[in-house]
Amino acid sequence: MSIEKLEYFYVIAKYNSLSKASQELFIGISSLSSALKSLESELGYDLFTRHGKKLSLSEEGEKILPVVKRILEEAKKIHFPLYPMIDCPTFKVGVSESVFLFEAGEYPCRNETYTITYTHAAPLTLLNQLKQKEVDLVITDSLVDDPQLERTPLIRSKILLAANFSMLPTLSQATLKLLAHLPFIVLSDHLGHQQLTQRMTDYFQIAPEYLFCQDSLGIHKWLHMKKGVCVIHAIEKEWLANEWIRFFSLPPALSLDYYLYKNKSNSELFGIEEVEAHLKQLFREIARKENDSLENVSFHED
Repeated sequence: MSIEKLEYFYVIAKYNSLSKASQELFIGISSLSSALKSLESELGYDLFTRHGKKLSLSEEGEKILPVVKRILEEAKKIHFPLYPMIDCPTFKVGVSESVFLFEAGEYPCRNETYTITYTHAAPLTLLNQLKQKEVDLVITDSLVDDPQLERTPLIRSKILLAANFSMLPTLSQATLKLLAHLPFIVLSDHLGHQQLTQRMTDYFQIAPEYLFCQDSLGIHKWLHMKKGVCVIHAIEKEWLANEWIRFFSLPPALSLDYYLYKNKSNSELFGIEEVEAHLKQLFREIARKENDSLENVSFHED
């Protein structure tokens, strides 16, 4: 039994797919399949159950996978040559909210044993990709109960309303009716921002006019021109901060909880625990930064 065959098994198990493992290892599917069959022959049992072209770990495969992981980890310790994707894997993290995608770039991962790449898409798209093992972890505010997925709380993001000081000097019960008559500026190509704004207007039961803007620079310009008001995450306050902009903290019920999702069958991936720890630390930093940004914010009076 060669360590090469164990590596092949490990990568196939990562994706439950010969074709995806073949692409990662740069090995032909037929060669990979032959190596797997040879390993199964040596062990005396099947490591996967076959459903047409689809694979899933057999009961024996699930039992042996942690053992194989430990063998490969020990091989790394003695500097035994392993495939680069095992020795220094790249983890794909899906993020449904672009503001956190930007913040992640502000806190790069400096671990030399793995790298992280981020991708942005709608929550359900990312969660489906996670189930198909096209991404390794997902960060989203969607609350999904799925037996295939494991969910961990990350951050509660507070929501602010940004407005020109002369357009909306206060935000209280006495001025709430004014919101219905103010246009709301929305990023035209940002579904998440549209949903965030809709969530706020639904909460206050208003139906304002919407002004669609191309980018955050346009929002800044339009706020200065008193064209409307804008709903943002607290973490975004620094992008718009200006002496003529006032920020109002919205009710806690409008805050959003974000979660870290993992495919349960990926628990044996090399380094995934370290990546999870990195992301949790990253979001602790984001939460601290968000709390700092709430200084000099006017609070909504219930």
